[in-house]
Amino acid sequence: MPSNTIEFPDLPPAQRAAFGTAARLLSCLVTESLVRAIYVELTYAPLGATGIAVCLLGDISARSPQQVDDPYNVNNILAIIPLRHTPVFKHDGTDPRGKEIGLLDPMDMLPLVFGFVNEAGVLNEYLGLTASIVKSLGAPGWNIAGETTLAPIHSPLLLWEAFGRSIKLQGDVIEDIKAEFEASVLWQQHSFENPPSTPKFSDPSIVWEQSIVEGHPTHPMHKTRMLLPPIQDIIPGSYDLYHTTLRFVAFPRESLKITYDFERLTTPLREAATATAGKELVVPEDFVIVPVHELQIAHIEAKFPEAIIIGPEFCLPILGQQSIRSVVVPNAYHELSLKLGVGIKLTSAVRTISPPSAYLGPRFSAQVVPALTMDRNIVTVARELASVVHAHPNPDVAKHCAAIVREAHENTSEEHGERLIVCTSLVEKGHAGEGGHEYTVIRVFGLDTEAKRVDWLDKFVKLFFDAFLPPVLHNGVAFECHPQNCVARFDLQTKNLKGFIIRDFGGLRVHRASLKASTGVELDFLEGHSIIAEDLDDVYARMYHTVIHNHLQQLIRVLGLHYNGKGWAIVRKHLRASIPEEHALYASWLSPDRKTFPGKCFMRMRFQGMYRFHLHAPFPNLILYEGIEAN
Repeated sequence: MPSNTIEFPDLPPAQRAAFGTAARLLSCLVTESLVRAIYVELTYAPLGATGIAVCLLGDISARSPQQVDDPYNVNNILAIIPLRHTPVFKHDGTDPRGKEIGLLDPMDMLPLVFGFVNEAGVLNEYLGLTASIVKSLGAPGWNIAGETTLAPIHSPLLLWEAFGRSIKLQGDVIEDIKAEFEASVLWQQHSFENPPSTPKFSDPSIVWEQSIVEGHPTHPMHKTRMLLPPIQDIIPGSYDLYHTTLRFVAFPRESLKITYDFERLTTPLREAATATAGKELVVPEDFVIVPVHELQIAHIEAKFPEAIIIGPEFCLPILGQQSIRSVVVPNAYHELSLKLGVGIKLTSAVRTISPPSAYLGPRFSAQVVPALTMDRNIVTVARELASVVHAHPNPDVAKHCAAIVREAHENTSEEHGERLIVCTSLVEKGHAGEGGHEYTVIRVFGLDTEAKRVDWLDKFVKLFFDAFLPPVLHNGVAFECHPQNCVARFDLQTKNLKGFIIRDFGGLRVHRASLKASTGVELDFLEGHSIIAEDLDDVYARMYHTVIHNHLQQLIRVLGLHYNGKGWAIVRKHLRASIPEEHALYASWLSPDRKTFPGKCFMRMRFQGMYRFHLHAPFPNLILYEGIEAN
């Protein structure tokens, strides 16, 4: 390990995995204002640290920050995080001990978290750094003297339990979420120990889909994989979620809700399975064959007694895309793919398909997508062509039997001279093989100077806004443009960006009145669906989260254009060029008075068991961010 700094890859996989989850947890707690975090500069900066984030426990976070004569002690501190870069501050912080942090990102942090422990003689290999921290906390407003020791905390579970107790969460909630964190650490460690190969530009789209090492940059359950009973849970390495099997189940027609021509579109699947088995797949009269993920057979058997499970000889190999439940079927489909309901919890959401989603997708594709204001040379919507979902009156049961047939432009991209790459993979690194230590976007496109990175980002942002802002501006429709849903289209010969594919409608936000006024289309949906926006501000909030806070923030940080403010200057330039000044979105995003913006709160939502409907808190408006010096 270098003596002058600490780098993430220098740590053993288990420690890297624990820190990856801890960093995301602390990031959410601070950014969602669940804890107050104070930035303190260090009197001297060993190991590359420039300052620290002192994260206060939930109960102390409610105290008036101006009471310097009532100092914080070691029992008030959840964690101390050494920072390699200055975070984004709150514009209205009032704590005299230091600037209050408004947005804390894992990339701000050194891969270390410290806490105060009562045990004497705790092994601490970072004595120089901890001595600097203790010295810096000798200022007024702090009282950390005593018998405690500042030592590394290697388990995010300890941080979670301490926080949960401090805000008096119920014990079962603490334990449930703790189990998700445990799974996240376990699967992340497996990914670090068995990284995918370094993807090359010449690789097909499915290789890029399966090249993810870490995934979501800030979600605390970023690598959680938990199978819901009666499926037996799996340990990492015992089952390949990316290379698995499609099975078939027969249901009485009256027990299903079928949208559009599902049976015709799934005929190639049945024919390919028949060829695999070497015998005819017999369908009972008035029954419909439904393709299901092999893991889901256990749920089908337990929840739907009328189902006929077709024998395992009738099966097809399937390749999972990044989401795992969206799959390509190379032996049967060329221009189509499947989205399957699977009883697996990824991040904090169960990846089944709800009846409202099965109902909406094909109808939105057929009725709304053709009417939207879009430059179809730049952006293509992967339409959902047909669906099936069980008619069980309880939607929490019905969602376990569902499937959607979707267009798969990735499978035909080379025929059009394009390479399609899911955007999440561009900001990954840590792959096995040559160049795997570099961020993919920098390695693949040769962005070895800041000037090249600025030019690449400038072109990306312009085309991104040209693709996805018009439906917001003209129709009141926001696609969920986070990196997993966006597939970038690059020219096979020049590597120039040509446009995007947008897929998945579960996170849409639609203002019905604006859609009707601009297109004449009345949205056909089931009451209670989470995509309905009460007003246009709701649409703007969804777009901000997926585009600004999630997609572009990570890309800008990876390109080294966050702390100097250059990436955000590019964003502002193209937003001002794309949004008319008289439009409400201009004031909403670009007004200098809009210091904060409603941000999606992963942890607040998880406390309340929410994932389809969002909770928001005021996040610093990154569009206005000008860099560390201005910060």
